[in-house]
Amino acid sequence: MAQDERAEESGDYARELARFAADLTTLRIEQGNPSLTDISRRAPGSRSLSPSAISEALGGRRLPGIDFLMALVKTLLLLGEHRPPAEDDPRLDRWRQRWRELQRLKTDERRSRLAAPPAATPASEQDPLRCFVAMPGESMGAAAWDDIPAIRKQLLEPVARAIGVLIGRDVKLILEKEKTRPGVIHSSMFGEARDAELYIADLTGANPNVYLELGVRWATRDNVTIVICQDLDEVKFNPRVVRVIPYSRDAVEESIQRIAEAAADGLENAEHVDSPVRHAAPAVTLSRAELDSMRQERADMTAELARLREQLAEDLLEAAHSTTSSRRKVLLLELAVDRNPASWQAHYELGSIFRREGRHHEAVQALRFATELRPGHAPAWRELGTALGKIPGSAQEATVAFERALELDDRDAETWATQGGLLRRMARSRTSGTLDQELLDRALTCYRRAAELSPNNLYPLMNEARIMLLLAGLRRTGTAAIRDRLGQLEHLARFAAYNDSADPWVAFDLADTLILTGRSEEGLAELRRAAALCPAEERTATLKTVAEPMNDLLAVAEVLDPEVAAAVRAAVETCKNLAFLD
Repeated sequence: MAQDERAEESGDYARELARFAADLTTLRIEQGNPSLTDISRRAPGSRSLSPSAISEALGGRRLPGIDFLMALVKTLLLLGEHRPPAEDDPRLDRWRQRWRELQRLKTDERRSRLAAPPAATPASEQDPLRCFVAMPGESMGAAAWDDIPAIRKQLLEPVARAIGVLIGRDVKLILEKEKTRPGVIHSSMFGEARDAELYIADLTGANPNVYLELGVRWATRDNVTIVICQDLDEVKFNPRVVRVIPYSRDAVEESIQRIAEAAADGLENAEHVDSPVRHAAPAVTLSRAELDSMRQERADMTAELARLREQLAEDLLEAAHSTTSSRRKVLLLELAVDRNPASWQAHYELGSIFRREGRHHEAVQALRFATELRPGHAPAWRELGTALGKIPGSAQEATVAFERALELDDRDAETWATQGGLLRRMARSRTSGTLDQELLDRALTCYRRAAELSPNNLYPLMNEARIMLLLAGLRRTGTAAIRDRLGQLEHLARFAAYNDSADPWVAFDLADTLILTGRSEEGLAELRRAAALCPAEERTATLKTVAEPMNDLLAVAEVLDPEVAAAVRAAVETCKNLAFLD
């Protein structure tokens, strides 16, 4: 056959293989473009598909075996349609036919290459392929062809050249007895059994060491292992189950061709497992370097995934900040927590919203995560203390949370004020129907400290006045000075309401100054306006919080001015009605 005719056949095969790979890639895209890992994971149990072998098939680097191809096509069809194709599906027949045509082209190309003179061996920039031969070193036993140097020269060297022609790469023939480097021979022999890309085991003469080395090869390597022998009846034990290639001096050319084609086929079908030990086994063998590389790659991927999750959580947090809908804000924060459970800020903001909505148990759960992830964040401890303080039986835990918040930042007015609120609630709950004056005094101290740190903040100032009114009632002292103080706070409340007319808490404080100075009608109107400013999902919890200190004042109603007592009773009833409380 002329050189240009061989090149044309080689070009035909290369072009058809490229088209074949392109069509496989198109099928993958049509079925949703799954990742190589997804394809491998969904492969049928009877036929594994490694990501690397899938990549080679899709990239057109080699023609896969027919079993591998059909398993790949079936898996792609299953991923796209969520049901496996029937065996008589015409789409499968099309792929089988195309594989047969490519296989014929490849076989023709091999034959044309073998027919070429040795000088036609293509040059390759790759390192030579290592072909290790395990064979007797001194005696071939009772074999008809017992001249080991002649076997090397007339069979093994031509085999190496023929393989090089078929795969387009130089092949280096290695025999253990020819090595000169000093050292333990077993380490070298077993190392070759483990590492050689191509391994030929000659069982002629039933040499025990060759059988041992072959066993090591089968145990540590999926492929490519070629077993040869002069007399097939001489093959012993387990090697009988594999395809052993016979060779002889009288048919050496045929032997060379069979061994070379078997080796080339194995090298070109890397996914094929020819080891009877490792066939269908779930284990694979990796070098230490490959394992270290995979571990580093996994660590890098884990770090990158964490970074992406963090970035996604940041994006969701930003979206939550920009929305005015409380429900949407919660959904975005929950999604941020789901995407990145390590986002302390998402847990913190979610817990704060739950706390404001009266979902105290959910708030505590989210805020505990926030404090675990960011133990030095004082506001998270403050929010946790506030939420715990709303749950019966959790006052002691709430106290610990507030103390931790103040350890981190003792100049946070809001923490002092919310701790005052906890102590006030504890004062009313210690004995049913009574108020604990000692706890009220401690609450008063907290509110005063908050007022010192934030002199124009109406919240601690109003609560300071409320507790002073309570204590005056409990101790049967006059309340005139407190009423004057409330009158002064009214001016501050009106100024705050003017500056921030949309803040319901400012409006509630203004309503209190009016109610606690006996102006019932004006105070109740302001109370209703404040309730209308509350987000619908927070209204019930907010009005319950507003009503609680009013209820406390009813315990000392007899010492209040009659118009103040009547205004307080009306305010409590209004809060219940507005919040639909029983």
